[in-house]
Amino acid sequence: MVLAAGSWNLDPGLLQLSLWKPDFNPRNHKNIFSQVWLCILELPQEYWSPRIILAIASTVGTPISLDKATLDRKYGHFARVLIEIDLADKIPMQLLVEREGYAFFVFFEFDRMPMFCSIC
Repeated sequence: MVLAAGSWNLDPGLLQLSLWKPDFNPRNHKNIFSQVWLCILELPQEYWSPRIILAIASTVGTPISLDKATLDRKYGHFARVLIEIDLADKIPMQLLVEREGYAFFVFFEFDRMPMFCSIC
C-alpha cells in the first residue's frame, strides 16, 4: 500500500519508493521509471469498470492502483490511475478505443509528471 502513494515532490528533489532488490547500489542506479497519476479523459460511463480502466492504463504504463474517487465514481469527468512509466519511452497523449461497430478516442493527462531530460 505504501508504493501506491506514488512519488513525492520535495522540491528540488523527488522521493520515490521502490521494491527492495538484492545487491542494490545507489551509485549504479539509473532511474528512468516514475510513478504518475494518469487521468483518462472522455471515457464514457459504460466503460468505467476497473477491468477496462486498467486495460486502458496498461497501454501507457504499468497500473498500480485506481484512485478511490474513480472506484466510487465520484466525479465522472475522468478516471484516475496510478501507473509506473518508463520516461525513456514515447508517452502517448491519446488512445483509440475500439469495439465492434464503434470507436472513440480517450485523452491522457498526467499528474505529478517529473521534470526530466529526454536527451540524456
